[in-house]
Amino acid sequence: MRFLKPYNIPPGFVLVIDTREQLPLFKDVPGLVTQVKKLDHGDYSVAGYEDRFCIERKRISDLTSYITSERKKTLRKLEAMKHLDWKALVIECEEIELYLPKQFTKTVPEAYRQTLVSWHLRYNLHTYCSGNRADIERYILDHAIKFYRIMTEDQHEVSK
Repeated sequence: MRFLKPYNIPPGFVLVIDTREQLPLFKDVPGLVTQVKKLDHGDYSVAGYEDRFCIERKRISDLTSYITSERKKTLRKLEAMKHLDWKALVIECEEIELYLPKQFTKTVPEAYRQTLVSWHLRYNLHTYCSGNRADIERYILDHAIKFYRIMTEDQHEVSK
């Protein structure tokens, strides 16, 4: 979105990218410092707050196995993330694609909808869908920066 102002990245902010992230984002964001390391939760986090903030990114094919064949493993992951202050699942597809019949799976569209609603209510897991990588970058970075600002505001208040 060309009409949006460039990011105002705060001093000390570092975006952490999990080592297992296959097609990492954020290759061309001026001023953004990234660190690649193994994360316990999600694919993206904020340095110093890895135990409080995470964003998991999935393609629709990954999401299908996440809610079907890997469901038990997924629920264990969500339970382990329950304590985090903020967590989100970014799905790399347009939302309408979730609700259309799929060609190579027996998973019905209603399963995606109800699963995401359930995860939101049970685990406070936010979801965002977009087929546009630039929009996904914006969503992740906007939330990571705002979380960092809120956390560092609190630290400054405590030290006064």
